[in-house]
Amino acid sequence: MTSHIIPCPPTGNGHRIVLAGTDLIFETGRVLINEDQYLIEFSDQPIPFTYIENDQLEYWPNLPVVVDDVTICKPFIDVVQYKPMDESLLRIKVTRLLHSNEYVLGTSFSHLVGDAASNIHFLNDLSRFYQGLEPILPRPIFDRYLWTKDDTDVSLLSNLKPYRNADKREIISTNFARDQTTTDQLNISFSSIQLEKLHSLTDGKDEVTVHDVLNAYMIVTMNKNSIEISNEYFQRAYILVNYRNLLHSIAPTGHVANSFVIMLTSDFPNPFSLISIAKTIRQTINKCRNEDFLMKWIPTADLMMKQIIKDDKLICVWDTNEVVINSNFKYDWSNQVDFGMINQCRFHTIISLKSYFRIFHLNPIKDQEDHWIKDNDGAEVSFRIQKGEMKNKFLETYQQDIETNFINVE
Repeated sequence: MTSHIIPCPPTGNGHRIVLAGTDLIFETGRVLINEDQYLIEFSDQPIPFTYIENDQLEYWPNLPVVVDDVTICKPFIDVVQYKPMDESLLRIKVTRLLHSNEYVLGTSFSHLVGDAASNIHFLNDLSRFYQGLEPILPRPIFDRYLWTKDDTDVSLLSNLKPYRNADKREIISTNFARDQTTTDQLNISFSSIQLEKLHSLTDGKDEVTVHDVLNAYMIVTMNKNSIEISNEYFQRAYILVNYRNLLHSIAPTGHVANSFVIMLTSDFPNPFSLISIAKTIRQTINKCRNEDFLMKWIPTADLMMKQIIKDDKLICVWDTNEVVINSNFKYDWSNQVDFGMINQCRFHTIISLKSYFRIFHLNPIKDQEDHWIKDNDGAEVSFRIQKGEMKNKFLETYQQDIETNFINVE
């Protein structure tokens, strides 16, 4: 679920025209269930669209990208329902804030259809149609590669821990609710200059990316504090890795699907070393972007996912010494969906989990002269952390590192 805040109004019935134009390319469809299988049925039924006006908010508040309080965004989003017999794949709700004349574009996009890349592809088309621009090529591709048991590699089953650790939806919901009471959400921001400095601290910086080092910094900082407080630390990381455009026969550019795998790193050789963790992360990413590896891994994971869905389970399970990295840093949501208002639209989403890093580009902000500005290469990391000493110690370390330009990070 996402929302974009647009600082000036559409003209006339422009929002209806642009939605109609986008529908011509992103075919509407619905999720159907038949004999324990999900089917995506394209149809001529329209995308559910709601328009309302709000006279309660004076203006949209200054919020982080990932909003902790779901009650803030919920009124602005018409949520796609889970597992109904006949449900739209996409719902759109537009809210006009009467006092500030801002528009809130709330979208709910079924994850059964595709991942973040699929979602932002659609929203970028929406933005470009609004501006009278041609959509960016290639056009969306909805084909699915139908794997069979003959494509799987049973020798990989022992390595597919993310998929073997699935649990009942009710149990996971209970665990998440418990975590909500024992943890707080943190939204940690890094400027582009700060990220460059972090990257420069690694001896083998040519072997790792800025993104690798950012994740390594988060893990190192948490580990150094955690070992002092509870004698525990993170030893491995789950990484969601996108393979779109690596296997053109399966996931070409423009493919509307969940084109990612969940990989578990090996144990960090040194869980308190920035470069050691960064290199381990990069090695895992490079491994799963190998074509031969993917041709075995994907159908095996697909087979397990079918059983997980049939059993009504989820794969959101990880051990206490593991952290999850789910990054959207590849996509600049606010700039790719700006409706022509460069560096002015803000992007928000919800849901933050314990020991689960969600990474996004920074939103635009207003400077002292009330002008919109944006640090295009800065990042926000959102996650939940144990309340009390663990949270306070992390914030203290982070703030000291920022003030000292990471002089104590190694």
